[in-house]
Amino acid sequence: MKLFSFLLTACMLASITSLAQKITLDKSNIPLSEALTSIRQQTGYSVLYDEELLRKAQYVSVHLKDATLEEALKKCFERQPFSYAINNRTILVTPKVEKSQSVTLQVTGKVTDDKAVPLFGVTVSLKNSSTSTSTQKDGSYGITLPDGNGVLIFSTIGYATQEVTVNNTKEINIIMKAQVTGLEDVVVVGYGQQKKISTIGAISTVKAEDLKQPVANMTNLVAGRIAGVVGVQRSGQPGYDNAEIYIRGISTFTSSSPLVLVDGVERDFANVDPEDIASFSILKDASATAVYGVRGANGVVIIQTKKGKVGKPLINAQYDQGITQFTKIPKFADGITYMQMANEAYHNSNPNDPQPKYTQERIDKTASQVDPDLYPDVNWFDVLFKKSGENRRARVNASGGSENAQYYLAIGYYDEKGLYKTDQLANYNSAIKFTRYNFTSNLSLKVTKSTKVDFGASGWISNANFPGSSVGDIWGSAYLLPPILIPPVYSNGLYSQLRTGDIFNPYSRLTQTGYVSEFKSQLWSNIRVTQELGSLLKGLSATAMFSFDNYNEHKISRTKSVDGYLARGRDTAGKLLLDQTSIGTSFLGYNRTNGGSRQFYTEAALNYNNNFGRHNVTGLILYNQSDRVDAFAGDFISSIPYRYMGIAGRGTYGWDNKYLAEVNFGYNGSETFAPNNRFGFFPSYGVGWVISEESFFEPLNKAISFLKVRYSYGLVGNSNIGGRRFAYISTVGGGNRYQDGNYTYGANGTNQTINGLDIGDYAVDVSWEKAKKQNLGVEIKTWNNAVSLTVDVFREDRTAIFRQRGDVPNYVGVLALPYANLGEVHNRGIDATLDINKQLGGGWQIGFRGNFTWTRAKVIDDANAPWPYPWQQRIGRKFGQRFGYTDLGLFKDDKDVANSPYQTGTNKAGDIKYKDFNGDGKIDSYDAGPIGYGSFPEIVYGFGPTISWKGFAIAGWFKGISNVDISLNGDGLQPFSQGGERGNLLAQITDRWTPTNTNPRPLYPRLTYGNDNMNYANSTWWVKNGAFIRLQTVQVSYDLARTKWLKYVGMSNLSLYFIGYNLWTKSEFDMWDVELGDGKGAQYPLTKTFNFGIKCSFK
Repeated sequence: MKLFSFLLTACMLASITSLAQKITLDKSNIPLSEALTSIRQQTGYSVLYDEELLRKAQYVSVHLKDATLEEALKKCFERQPFSYAINNRTILVTPKVEKSQSVTLQVTGKVTDDKAVPLFGVTVSLKNSSTSTSTQKDGSYGITLPDGNGVLIFSTIGYATQEVTVNNTKEINIIMKAQVTGLEDVVVVGYGQQKKISTIGAISTVKAEDLKQPVANMTNLVAGRIAGVVGVQRSGQPGYDNAEIYIRGISTFTSSSPLVLVDGVERDFANVDPEDIASFSILKDASATAVYGVRGANGVVIIQTKKGKVGKPLINAQYDQGITQFTKIPKFADGITYMQMANEAYHNSNPNDPQPKYTQERIDKTASQVDPDLYPDVNWFDVLFKKSGENRRARVNASGGSENAQYYLAIGYYDEKGLYKTDQLANYNSAIKFTRYNFTSNLSLKVTKSTKVDFGASGWISNANFPGSSVGDIWGSAYLLPPILIPPVYSNGLYSQLRTGDIFNPYSRLTQTGYVSEFKSQLWSNIRVTQELGSLLKGLSATAMFSFDNYNEHKISRTKSVDGYLARGRDTAGKLLLDQTSIGTSFLGYNRTNGGSRQFYTEAALNYNNNFGRHNVTGLILYNQSDRVDAFAGDFISSIPYRYMGIAGRGTYGWDNKYLAEVNFGYNGSETFAPNNRFGFFPSYGVGWVISEESFFEPLNKAISFLKVRYSYGLVGNSNIGGRRFAYISTVGGGNRYQDGNYTYGANGTNQTINGLDIGDYAVDVSWEKAKKQNLGVEIKTWNNAVSLTVDVFREDRTAIFRQRGDVPNYVGVLALPYANLGEVHNRGIDATLDINKQLGGGWQIGFRGNFTWTRAKVIDDANAPWPYPWQQRIGRKFGQRFGYTDLGLFKDDKDVANSPYQTGTNKAGDIKYKDFNGDGKIDSYDAGPIGYGSFPEIVYGFGPTISWKGFAIAGWFKGISNVDISLNGDGLQPFSQGGERGNLLAQITDRWTPTNTNPRPLYPRLTYGNDNMNYANSTWWVKNGAFIRLQTVQVSYDLARTKWLKYVGMSNLSLYFIGYNLWTKSEFDMWDVELGDGKGAQYPLTKTFNFGIKCSFK
């Protein structure tokens, strides 16, 4: 807030000073233009003139001190062949009107967008004449008309053209509306841009504004907002909350992560500040990604950061503060319920034992909390977590420049405090906290009329703090420790700990194990030179880029442990009797780890773009190479640089924006592959037809203003294939990995051992994965371009997937199974985007955006041996298909058990009954078949409305996934399965089978003590529907851009807003945050945020 106050005060002072300043000028025999420049600098007034006119000016001598503007101008224009006029802080230089000439009209004004930002370069022309001009950097213009009649036309790319009748008006100010669609709209493609109407590739985009949410990690915002992107977020831990993101699903057994390019260089985008993003695009099909060769098989994410624009400096400042809470955490049963359920389970397993596991006396003492030290009842989540955390963001950026130099500078700050509690008496900070500083600087220089240089330097620095124990250890301890055994801390201040070696006090793990600090930094730098070569060939240009990136991480672990005690009663004086169960350390230890990498990237390209009448031809030929080094490699192989190089090309042809054709190729090499397979050629082609441009379509133009059909086919590669690096080289290893390199053989208890060596890994003729991609797309616009619909149907056949063979019989004697390019997966699906934007009367504007993605991959070859039965086969199944038993409900009685196939253990009424697939009369592994969908969704969708009226706006965004399920497993979900006092219970434990419970499918079957049957085997009983719909964003804002008083304090805009994030979720699954997925919910949950902020602009 101090920064905001400083900026506000500075701009107010600057504004007042400009209005009050007098003119001092003491120059002899100088050009008139120099005098006018001095006046402009001292007053802030714009000066408009025709350069040809000013060449006729006489030199002037001016000697003034503290003169008024009128006095200074009168002196400058003495004996000049032209005059001047002042209108709305603009000085307009005009020819002198001779008495014999007809009277002309000078019109001045200012052109801005709907946010009051001045527009530079807008063409202002008199209709049906050659008279025209253009706006200056501050949006002002001046034009001389032959009379007071006529119509002025205001036009520029990206905005709707406006016509205004002059009607003798001397001042005409225009607010231009952004054009939603148009033939001149451009989209980002591989290594360049294309007009949107001429693109053939499947490309999805999202507005940068939609990504400006109160979260630190950009990956959490993409799934559900862009058609074709499938993803889920499995953790909300600050600093470690990356979402799993895939473009059109998963199509391989190896890495399916997309290629991410930030400003043209392969980089991670999780920590990019959304405020610095100019465009965010997803390239999905072969036509769009083939130019990336062996890197493009999994799709491409292209992010371009903001650059400066010609005009006065524009400063934006923003600050917001938020409160965070967990979306949903599991609920544990209380101590009373735990003991009652334990008694029930113990009796079910030991019906002849008259004694319960827990006596009624103990249950009563626990309920009354007469002695919490000896009879605790602990809700471990209440002990571990606070009710709320907080986050805050601050950002400042500045942009502007002249025609020859533009700049964009930005700094950002993000801070989040998590929801873990801390021990206020500890002399160290174990709080969970994440802080990040972002910086971005982009400079564009026009060195000559034909040479442009772009330089960028950006990155981030982060500092994270965590407890000495990991999230898994803390949450796992809470799930393992029942509520009735020990308190968090005894009343005498000593910390409790059981004697059991693998069950720990969760509170001690959270607060008494020290802390871990992580420092990370990322520097990105790149310089690009673009040279226009139109003098050699019209439309030809060359560009070259070099970038250097450096990443470092530094982790310090100051961990410790604490003495643990276990109470065994009280003495006659009421003092606790304690046994020491663990010996801690009285000091913080020290351990340091480092990591990091360096990357060099170079590219050079020739571009061609020209029109020949109705023909448009473009071309690209590009060379690039990359060299990345692990700066802290732990072995020789890892220390070898990771390298690739390649050539990319593209050619497009369009006739009259109607018939379109495109070819692309990538020829790439990677050090991953065998020398004879190191380079590969990856071509693609595409065709498009803009049907709405045909003459026969004219009768439908009012209903459907735009209709395009496009098709693409191509081959793309994947070099990130997993397995051992340099797999084309054999390694030597021990003959028996369990016997120190010796061979052991023999029979009947008599073994013989000989020394020897064997092949560790067999050399294979490794090559890249290949992806054959097809895409058929349709684009429609209707309702005067207010409604836009894009639908793409796609298919991908991924072959040559690098897999370890699982079909080599043991009798062959191969100890280390070799790898080979054997796997095959086929993927298909559909994605669609619907956009509605409509301006209504009275300042109302409505919008709606929705997208939908469905994808399903099928395993064709997994390089494993066939399974004995058809239902066990993985071939032909959905990728990620779960396998387990199929339940038939619960046994009804002992007769039902006797008449059913044999199941391991003691089975009674209320136990789970399974299907005998092979009919052999017993349930075993041969009866496991496909169950459920899997842990990764087939369907991802998102939608949301936007409504604005004058300065008010409200927007919402819903995200949903479907065709996904959750497999329940682990301690806390398998009550008493280990016997003894191990494992907490979830509150849902009361939803169980009992003789009196009429529900045929309760959550839990008959409770038993110990693992004495198959109730907790992986089966359909424990697979739950994981679909959900979430209100991901609600935003309410009020924009004061049109408020008159803003200009008096130096502001051009002021906005107040509220953002709610992850506020509401609807799902059949209600045990924990459904997006966390499989297991028992023992992860740091996702968070919801209530965020209030202010954003202001100064110009």
